[in-house]
Amino acid sequence: MKRYLLLLVLVVVAFPSLASHIVGGEFEIRYISANRYEVRLILYFDLQNGNPGAQDDFVNARIFRKRDNAFMQDVFLPLDSISRVSYTQPECSNGEIQTNKLIYKTQVTFSNSQYGDAQGYYIVWERCCRNYNSKGLLNIISEEPPPGVIDYPNAAGQTFYLEFPPVVKNGEPFVNSTPRLFPPLNDYACPNKFYYADFAGSDVDGDSLVYTLVTPFNTHTAEAIPSGGPSPAPYPLVTWRSPFSLTNIIGGSPDLKISTDGLLTVTPKTQGLYVFAVKCEEYRKGVKLGEVRRDFQMLVVDACPQADPPQILGKKLADASFTYDETMNVTFSNTVTDANRCIEVQVSDPDALKSSDNFMENVTIKAIPIGFKKDISGILPAITSVTLTASAPTKTFRICFDECPYIEGPYTVGIVAFDDACSLPYFDTLRVLVNITPPVNHNPYYSTADITKTVTEGSPVQKWLIKAVDEDGDKMNQVIIPGIGVDLASAGMSFKSLGQVGDTLFTELTWDPRCDVFNFTNRTNFDIALQVEDEDQCAFNHPDRMKVNLTIQLPGNSKPLISSPELTNNSTLIDTVNLERKVNQSLIFHVNGKDLDKDKLVLTGAGKNFSMADYSISFPQDVDYENVSSLFTWNIRCDNVDLDVKDEFTFHFLVADNENKCRFLYYDTLVVNVKLMPPDNTEPQLFVSSVNPAIALSLNNSMVVTLGQQIDLSLNGIDPDTYPEADMLQLKLLSATGNVQPEGYTFTGAEGRGTVQSPFTWKPECNIFTNGQYENDYIFTFLVTDDRCFNGKGDTVEVNIKIKDIDGSDTEFLPPNFVSPNGDLKNDYFAMMKRDATTGELLNILPLDNCAGHFEGITIYNRWGKEVFASADREFKWYAIGEASGVYYYLVKYSDKEYKGVVTVSYWDDESQAQR
Repeated sequence: MKRYLLLLVLVVVAFPSLASHIVGGEFEIRYISANRYEVRLILYFDLQNGNPGAQDDFVNARIFRKRDNAFMQDVFLPLDSISRVSYTQPECSNGEIQTNKLIYKTQVTFSNSQYGDAQGYYIVWERCCRNYNSKGLLNIISEEPPPGVIDYPNAAGQTFYLEFPPVVKNGEPFVNSTPRLFPPLNDYACPNKFYYADFAGSDVDGDSLVYTLVTPFNTHTAEAIPSGGPSPAPYPLVTWRSPFSLTNIIGGSPDLKISTDGLLTVTPKTQGLYVFAVKCEEYRKGVKLGEVRRDFQMLVVDACPQADPPQILGKKLADASFTYDETMNVTFSNTVTDANRCIEVQVSDPDALKSSDNFMENVTIKAIPIGFKKDISGILPAITSVTLTASAPTKTFRICFDECPYIEGPYTVGIVAFDDACSLPYFDTLRVLVNITPPVNHNPYYSTADITKTVTEGSPVQKWLIKAVDEDGDKMNQVIIPGIGVDLASAGMSFKSLGQVGDTLFTELTWDPRCDVFNFTNRTNFDIALQVEDEDQCAFNHPDRMKVNLTIQLPGNSKPLISSPELTNNSTLIDTVNLERKVNQSLIFHVNGKDLDKDKLVLTGAGKNFSMADYSISFPQDVDYENVSSLFTWNIRCDNVDLDVKDEFTFHFLVADNENKCRFLYYDTLVVNVKLMPPDNTEPQLFVSSVNPAIALSLNNSMVVTLGQQIDLSLNGIDPDTYPEADMLQLKLLSATGNVQPEGYTFTGAEGRGTVQSPFTWKPECNIFTNGQYENDYIFTFLVTDDRCFNGKGDTVEVNIKIKDIDGSDTEFLPPNFVSPNGDLKNDYFAMMKRDATTGELLNILPLDNCAGHFEGITIYNRWGKEVFASADREFKWYAIGEASGVYYYLVKYSDKEYKGVVTVSYWDDESQAQR
């Protein structure tokens, strides 16, 4: 006889205080209504050894899109409840394991627009740490990180992870709640004892769940809670400690395994604490919707007392003894009474004969379906538990079956006997193959053939009588199943039940095919299925189906046509026109629509991805019968376009006929693509002229200026463009350069529409000359620009100015040398003058003052060196009155040089002897 020990789920154990408290957990998302969902995080907390400070008051989870790991939103989940995880057999516990179940939850709205990606989404939370190896975790590397170290490779945290589908598919709402996993039970395992647990969860949507063992996720860092929040996928895996791996999780024989339907099995070999993870994948109609992960910790400890499993044997009612061990087959015809549709089982347990167990053992029987899912507890007697003793070491139970089998055909049930061994019960199973012939029943069927019909629109109301028959006279139930997208009421269709008379159910199908009353704009063909089922005694499902396929033939309608006399030459065959226009031009054309049926037409125009009103474009809508027309007007100006932002414009013009008899939308379109280019522009011109007539400006805009002359220039700009208005001109000095940087000039930039003018003035001083250089060259560059949008132009003028110092040369300097102060009015005084031969005007002959040097004064000495005259006036006159005849010496002093000479004073005048 095969004997097994039932392993119920193992979640446990000891963690150090530094936040090493995580036993396991998972996410759940539950549909509420519309787009509202409840998001839950379930966390299992080591109550005995965990740090109470690591019990978080809230969780900040994060949602990403699977396709590209794009961030969607953060989800704040406050702590909602705390409860203790219960034991399978509390009396077996010595306090080795105490686990709390923490539930964090909130409600979130997942909008269609944000959560419609076909590849779905995932929600995550990262938390560190699992308990460390120093405390007994054997199969993965988990070390406490040093203080302050975040990127510690040997730390082992947990990433809680759940994938979920979009909330809308193919434009329709897609409702789904994620699986709810079986709650873990806080029990331990023992070495060399076989365990198994029914780990199957549940799904409220009826989706299929598939289970696999996976390597647990780690966290990206060793932070208790990553400061930057959860990171997107991929997630690191924990590191298995040799020799452990995904195929050798706890070193069992056989090792830990899980079936696709959730049966977890293991025979541990070595005491210790082990971590493992289970992935549950959710499928609907063969398509994967998502997955959820739960991590566990299993404690293997040699704490199981010696015990023997119970034994269960079976017999048929007519048998003399219990001879069936492990399996038995029974067959019952549909004529067997309820009292005789039974078997008997006998339960015994060797532990009831042991003094160590006080000659008592508690035994319970349970019925489990094998290969199908039904509640079969009804086959058991009212009392299913008994205490076996040395004086009464066996107990007999009668198992009776209903006349209707749980499934059609033979089915197998397991009658399991459990004892109360620690930590989990021992059991023995009797597999019973049951073959029951159900009561006779005839399946219902449609006596009316499938209906396929095409009806012309406007025909009289159509009616069909549909009959369904059940030869047993059972009550029949019928459902109408419209095809995808079929709305019966809007299509003028109805099904009316006329009731069941005897063995026949009557239904009337009515169709009113008038398109001006009912809506056929979405479809003209309608497929409908009718399904009938009877309420037979055993409620087996054998429905019959009938097909109805109806088509409406709608009246013809001419499609409206659109054209433009300017763009398409009134051709209705042209549907796209490409144009080019420049800014400051206009685009004007008519758009016409016509309908041969003389239906009401609506003519509209719109910009593709822009509003025509934003660009001052006019195209009034026109509504009329048979013919419509509207004028498109666009005066393209700088103030309503920006070619740097948009220079290509697409216009869609549509003429629609949607008020025809059947309300179908018939339309024709004209697409006009316009490429905008910069406007034409003639460049402005800049002119310069000299206002000071003493200074000439050459043809190449050059001038030579002697220091002391004032430079007066007039800068004038003119622009020939006047449409749609004259350009605004801007005049400015672009640059001023020279071998010495020019200073002291005056010029102010100016603006003007069409013309602009501004003066340039400069009277240089000696400070322009430096380093003994007294001739400077300058270049002044002036610029005039216009403001024609996207095509601005300009003109420049260079003015070359050479500035020289005043000529202070002395090549013509020949002072007089004779004075005759005798009163004859001839040579009466000594001065630096000479008479102009032409005009007779007295002219000063001293060298001119300039920036290099200037006259400071003259001093005259007698022959003994005595100063007899001094003056600082260039126009001095020495009359020498009272001075003796003879030779005198003079000194003319400039700031940079001196002139010396002699002058003779004589009181007689003999011009023939005088030296000039």
